[in-house]
Amino acid sequence: MNRGVFKKGIAVILLLTATSILVYTHWTEIIPLLEESWKVLRQIQIRYFVLAFSVYLLSVYLFALRWQKVLSSLGYNLKATGLFPILFGAIFVNNFTPASRFGGEPLRIIWVNRRFGVSYTHALITILFERMVEAIPIALLFLYALYFFPPAQNIFQLHKGILSWSTVLFLLLVLFVAGTGAWLFRKKLEPPLNRLYKNWEQLRKSFVPALLLSCGVWALDIVRLELIASALSLSIPLHVIVTVSILYLLLGSLPITPGGLGIVDGGLIYLLLYFGLPLASASSFVFLERFISYGLSSVIGFLYLFYYGGFTVWKDTKSH
Repeated sequence: MNRGVFKKGIAVILLLTATSILVYTHWTEIIPLLEESWKVLRQIQIRYFVLAFSVYLLSVYLFALRWQKVLSSLGYNLKATGLFPILFGAIFVNNFTPASRFGGEPLRIIWVNRRFGVSYTHALITILFERMVEAIPIALLFLYALYFFPPAQNIFQLHKGILSWSTVLFLLLVLFVAGTGAWLFRKKLEPPLNRLYKNWEQLRKSFVPALLLSCGVWALDIVRLELIASALSLSIPLHVIVTVSILYLLLGSLPITPGGLGIVDGGLIYLLLYFGLPLASASSFVFLERFISYGLSSVIGFLYLFYYGGFTVWKDTKSH
């Protein structure tokens, strides 16, 4: 048996065992929580849920439109609708692959090569370019969320309007983690970054539309979370919604579980509890959000992979 498969099997068994023990020991606490969460979910306003799902689909289309704009700067005349299935296929892979394997990005590179003839090099540098541009709205949202975290009454607060010492330490920790990740992957990223630099003159033509579309995607992400809150009749302040959006990204990027399963859910629930939401409401909110971004997106991604033969491409990514 392959050693890697054996290690993964052991890890899964240990995880299931630990989960079973936790469920068994806290069963008396879990039952009332499930009943309360079910009461919250039964009162869901369907129209807001449908709108939230529609906004999610629109955000994925904006991703496709952004990629189409970047590829067009390199001379590829493609349609966003043609890239839409590839992105949903990548989302499916992201949901079932730890970030340590770069998620669905290899699938995007190979699939767009086979379907539209985009070279591996150009596909890779367009994805890197997208990530660089997207870092701008992410940084702005992160600073906005950081301003409100922790609350003003924190004992370490210097004075109103100034970041607290704990907030500064939190920021330094995030920068340290980001720097460590960049250092660990520096050898893998160095060649594509050099190619990105060589193609910069062409790529910069798409900088403005890519930036505007990236801002649009993150704005839609916040709108989607607001609609989910409205579906559950929850009043969640904007800065909390923004913090949830940023934390979702950070936790989902950790190379621990496929799609951040368990890590993202627990982290978001803890954050909402920190900001004063009841446990049942926080759990229902996270469940509904993950039902859209993990559950329904996986179903759509699976259908696209099946219809367009993407599963063969996915298998081939393991050999690259």
